[in-house]
Amino acid sequence: MSDNFYTDNTDLKFWIEQAVDWDMLVELAERGAPAEDRPSSVREARDTFEDVLKELGKFVAKNIDPVARQIDTEGTSVLNGEVIMSPAFEKVFKGMKKLGLYGLPVPRELGGVNAPAVVYLAGSELIARGDTSCMTHFGFHAGIALSLITYALRDPRSVIKNGRLISTPYDEAIADMISGNTWGCMVLTEPGAGSDLAQIKTTAVEQPDGMWKLNGEKIFITSGNGQYQLVLARSEDANAMPGLKGLSLYLCKRKIGDKVNVRIAKVEHKIGHHGSPTCVLVYEDSIGELIGRRGDGFEQMLLLMNFARVAVGFESLGLIEAAFRTATEFAAGRVTMGKSIDRHEMIADFLEDMHLTIIGLRAICFETAQKVERANRLEQILKFDPPTDEHERAELERKVNRAKRQARDLTPLVKYYGSEKAVEMSRLSMQILGGVGYTQEYAPEKLLRDALVLPIWEGTSQIQSLMVLKDQLMQGLRDPRRFIVKMARANWKRVAENDPLEKQLSRLFSYKYKALQTILVKIAKNKLKHTYELPVGAWSDALFTQWDPKLDFAPGMLHAERLTKILAEVAIARILVKYAVKFPDRRGDAEKFMRRADLHCRNWLAEIEEHGDELLAALAEKNASAVKSAA
Repeated sequence: MSDNFYTDNTDLKFWIEQAVDWDMLVELAERGAPAEDRPSSVREARDTFEDVLKELGKFVAKNIDPVARQIDTEGTSVLNGEVIMSPAFEKVFKGMKKLGLYGLPVPRELGGVNAPAVVYLAGSELIARGDTSCMTHFGFHAGIALSLITYALRDPRSVIKNGRLISTPYDEAIADMISGNTWGCMVLTEPGAGSDLAQIKTTAVEQPDGMWKLNGEKIFITSGNGQYQLVLARSEDANAMPGLKGLSLYLCKRKIGDKVNVRIAKVEHKIGHHGSPTCVLVYEDSIGELIGRRGDGFEQMLLLMNFARVAVGFESLGLIEAAFRTATEFAAGRVTMGKSIDRHEMIADFLEDMHLTIIGLRAICFETAQKVERANRLEQILKFDPPTDEHERAELERKVNRAKRQARDLTPLVKYYGSEKAVEMSRLSMQILGGVGYTQEYAPEKLLRDALVLPIWEGTSQIQSLMVLKDQLMQGLRDPRRFIVKMARANWKRVAENDPLEKQLSRLFSYKYKALQTILVKIAKNKLKHTYELPVGAWSDALFTQWDPKLDFAPGMLHAERLTKILAEVAIARILVKYAVKFPDRRGDAEKFMRRADLHCRNWLAEIEEHGDELLAALAEKNASAVKSAA
């Protein structure tokens, strides 16, 4: 049993001690700070962050991992309107409060440590390795505080000096959460309004004093017993402004003084994450404060969810690390047919697959975290402390746009790949342990139960894949020439490149572009087929203006997940090659990952090319019949 979950992890240490671009992150985090507040050097800052992770790694190994099963068994309940959490769970969070962990990524001026978010996310991985319920609840302290900080940057009431946020309208809530006294929660889902938030029915009505009264029921609210609730509600008349445009975002306190403002109706009984309360909340003339402008609620909630999706990637990473170590330890000690099972061919293959999944997921997690933070920090500089020189400002705008595009491209891939692999790898860990893996005596059954929600919350895997599809298709349609040039370059490099590593990477990129090309062609054929049924005079409008997403993009939606799988493994391969060039000892893992990725991508590409025509035809017939019946 390890006594420190940071120091025993060589790959995590590689990222923290060598690969993360601390020069960039520290400079952006400390920009505009007084000299007396800043660390004396980037090295000093990095050493401080490393010390924090060492202390946290020790804490998780000693205080979280040993009680994970107890937390799972004790669960949560409701008594007299209050959530009763596991005593072991509460003891963990008292310990983290003493460590002062909640304020890691919060600006120094608001009482935090001013660490880059990547430190906080790395810490989240460590906690998730001990217990995902603890990691989930941990995220609703600083996570909600960071959301309020993001909103404050758009609020004219905030005080900003030298590009730094000095005070906000939410200082009290931020201080309360990062002290560890309480936490917050995201309040979106309702009965009948999960992925389709346009169906939200909870209403918000403005009062003469400028506050709002909320009425409705919310379900599946993680850590919903938090004091500070970010609530998505319908502020506009549903008939006059239906859908997402009628939604606004509110900050509601669960209690105002001694009075209950938001009622907890019950906690859900779930397959996993037993230690983390999932609540049903009832709003009955509950008082809320409008955040930002009315009607901007969905857009503002996306700001929160994008960071949460990256956090799910790190959570998945911690869970997979636990599954891999459990399986490795068991396989080394379990002897059958004269040798330990880690020397049996199939088990050795399973273990290598788990190892490479961890290497790849950690690479895309850290790369994405850095891209997201760079995009956010540069955008803050552009808005609040821009260069006076016109050319420098234009260059900064270019950097902001590029960083935001990179972050947008990677974020859904991290969420999709991490959460799906968490289920797959915990299932594989159970299989390696065999019968005992199915018992509560060993970790895999709990890990699998805890993993099952990850592809569902913070936007399902299918939502992530549809986001990826939309962005990729728009890029291809917006600049077809650039797409063709990239595809040709990848095909040329897979033959002409001298470095086998770069050649293999180019091969993977050729699969990516071929998959996109195939989907685009299928969409075009689908559109042309329906266009031919119209009079010739109507062809122009049909082809260039009259697009029905539900009908014309059906081939793309069918294959969105397969495309996302290809894009995720190609993105990971690209990152691994980037660091293998810089750190030659990383080359072996990059080569092994890409050999497996090649097999995977070829298979997914074949499915995109050959599967689905009959299914789409049958669906089109059903849809046509439904329309006819409705008429």
